[in-house]
Amino acid sequence: MNNNAENGNGGSKDLRKTPGIRKKFLEELDRWINIRGTGRLKANLGLFVVSLVISLVLWAFVAWDGNSDGTRSMSANIEYLNLQRGYSMFDNTRRVEIRLVGRINALSRVEQSDVSARVDLQGLQPGKYSLPINISTPPFVRVRSWQPSTADVEIYRHVERTVAVSYRIEGNLPEGMAVSSVNILPKEAVISGPESDVLSVQSVEAVIPASKIKDGEAIVLPLKVTGQQVNPDRVAITPNQAEVTVSLENEILGESIPVEVSVIGTPADGYELDSIVVVPSTVAIKGKSTAVKKMTSLVLPPVDISGLDQNLNLMLPLQPVEMTPEVEISGPDRARVEIYIRKKMAEKTFSGVGVMTEGSVQGKEWKLSPMSVKLTISGTKADIDALHSGSVPCELYVDVSNIVSKQLVLPVLVRNLKSGFKVVRIEPEQVTVTAVE
Repeated sequence: MNNNAENGNGGSKDLRKTPGIRKKFLEELDRWINIRGTGRLKANLGLFVVSLVISLVLWAFVAWDGNSDGTRSMSANIEYLNLQRGYSMFDNTRRVEIRLVGRINALSRVEQSDVSARVDLQGLQPGKYSLPINISTPPFVRVRSWQPSTADVEIYRHVERTVAVSYRIEGNLPEGMAVSSVNILPKEAVISGPESDVLSVQSVEAVIPASKIKDGEAIVLPLKVTGQQVNPDRVAITPNQAEVTVSLENEILGESIPVEVSVIGTPADGYELDSIVVVPSTVAIKGKSTAVKKMTSLVLPPVDISGLDQNLNLMLPLQPVEMTPEVEISGPDRARVEIYIRKKMAEKTFSGVGVMTEGSVQGKEWKLSPMSVKLTISGTKADIDALHSGSVPCELYVDVSNIVSKQLVLPVLVRNLKSGFKVVRIEPEQVTVTAVE
């Protein structure tokens, strides 16, 4: 135990001596520096550090021989080769990032023109493809990787089509003004692109903002394609602009109104007017809105049908009975009028018309309830007048063939109806048939 205690005390004593030793060392060092003229060394300390750094750089430059391996990243545009004639393509992938590896001095010599990225389209038909990208580099470097590794391509049949240029006005014109004419140059445009999109184009139009319209002044507007199934970004328009000149005039209202013809007189005895047909049945009119709105129909002069006993066709000028000068008629200048005449029709009702049975088997009888009905017929007045009061021009019956029930409700049927007559109604339409035991 004494030895351990002595050792521990010796350690503490040595630690207490450490600051004194350090102080003595610094004093000796300061004395040595003073003896050696360290003043000059302090003055040139910065120069010493700079010299040391330059030496290290020179050593690194001499030691580096450029033969160490390194990497370098470059980008390249993708070239698409061997596209078949008559086809076009959409290249959704246009650039590729390439990572090269090789000797550092070799990598430094690689120019942008030394690296290429190509996609081969040989023999491909219309459709969508994901194709490999082939990278070409100088032989003294290697390709470590490239992104993306494949290119998304859509190949389509390229077609052209000539379409008339139309227009559409957006917005409201100045109050009280209307468009009198629109002149578009050019009148046609050529659209080109994928076959499906080009064929889906319904029109090529110039959209005219109403706020930019100045009477008689030309404005240049872009052309747009319209269509439900068309992608406008995939269709090219040549030219893609049109010069549009809009002429304005005071507001004119257009309407379509019916054409009417009246008749005077009465047809021949025993005849009556059946119908009147006018061709065209309507006409377009235009003019001041106040005047147009007052005209609800165009009434032609009346036609005299006195004593007429057959149909009549004639042509009449489209000149109405009354016409204001502020309204104009568009379309043909004459109308065809067809007047149809028929014999006067009349009706006659017979009461108590008996109903017979038909189809009854031998030995079986039937009772009808009711046994008679009321019959109304129609025909020409002359034919109706010629009938005697009790002369019914037909027979009424019920068909009881193949009936096994003791009682049944059956419809009243008509047979042997004389020509020129028509059954209007039977009251009642059905009767009850009961088997007689």
